[in-house]
Amino acid sequence: MNRFRLLTGTLLTSAILAGCGVPSTVSSIGSTPSVSKNDFRGNGTSRREIVVKLTPGIGAMSLGIKAKRVIPSINTMVVEVPEGKTPEQVMAELKKTGRVVYVDYVNQVILEEAAVDPMMKDQYALTNTKATTAWNTTKGDARTIIAVIDTGADLNHPDLKDKIVSSYNVFTKTSAVSDAHGHGTHCAGIAAAALNGVGIAGIAPNAGLMPVQVLSAGGGGSDATIAEGIVWAADHGAKVMTMSLGLYKRSKVIEEALQYALDKDIALVASAGNNNALNDPEKAPHLPSTYPGVIEVAATDNQDKKASFSNYGDTIAVAAPGVDILSTVPGNYKKMSGTSMASPAAAGVVALIRSRYPNLKQAEVKQHLQKTAMDLGTPGFDQYFGHGLVDAAAAVK
Repeated sequence: MNRFRLLTGTLLTSAILAGCGVPSTVSSIGSTPSVSKNDFRGNGTSRREIVVKLTPGIGAMSLGIKAKRVIPSINTMVVEVPEGKTPEQVMAELKKTGRVVYVDYVNQVILEEAAVDPMMKDQYALTNTKATTAWNTTKGDARTIIAVIDTGADLNHPDLKDKIVSSYNVFTKTSAVSDAHGHGTHCAGIAAAALNGVGIAGIAPNAGLMPVQVLSAGGGGSDATIAEGIVWAADHGAKVMTMSLGLYKRSKVIEEALQYALDKDIALVASAGNNNALNDPEKAPHLPSTYPGVIEVAATDNQDKKASFSNYGDTIAVAAPGVDILSTVPGNYKKMSGTSMASPAAAGVVALIRSRYPNLKQAEVKQHLQKTAMDLGTPGFDQYFGHGLVDAAAAVK
């Protein structure tokens, strides 16, 4: 199998209150509602409650359900999810009866308190991409899930642990993801570290995260392991994928997996590579980034100049910060450089777009990202910056 390598350059050392608002018209007739963070999953949906609106004339008991709380004026109730079942299973069972107007999730609500994570002053990428301005419009949506196809992630990191929607390890075929390398954790933090008063903040701090471990602790993997991870993420709710890895040749299995994900309307983002070399889909391919439809990302420094290592070419879509980027690593924070860092930054902006404009298809998202980018270098499109530096504020305006 062809081996992949991580697209990272040098490694440099360097309370939000949760609650579910309930109108005063609700009559409490059951146990305490979902209010703590542990009651909710990484995508903001309750683990143990759903909302049900019954067809007029239909009683809850006739469907074998018991209301925990009711809102009589709109004939709606909150129903407990039985032990051993998921909300999705119960919702599907109720829909099949044909006796419900709708069933839906109980969703987490947070107070809109301003939070400033202590290390944000060292995150120039947030300023250069205008992410903090974009947050006045949206910080992302927990249901906009970013899959990080990489070495895994530290699922217990304080900036990530409440963001994880699901995870997958292609080697063990389980959700038991770890990250002995640190690369995947770093990329996850750039894209969507929580704005929680701790550490750093990601570009899309309220987006969901899906770590998919396709590379080993040494950073090695194959086109087959990457393809498997892409397909798994595509089948399990990812809206955006970031892939900071590269293969300098064609691969049928990886190309088929990429097309599978594109056909499922997933926005694919990938790093351009770190050889300061020309990428060309035919003469000098670099997968996944040069595959048609993928958002290929070049890297810039803190002065919005081309990173010395960044690959270039006609397939570059946009550029994003990739030099001395502070982010999460297992149990800590570090700076890393590479187009590996630029890809999750762009993916964070893509997640903001998909949260703000959920009806846009993946091809339209790519066009919107390019259209709203800040032009750099030669006026108009060029091989080094593509359509320009990602502009989160313009993208969600």
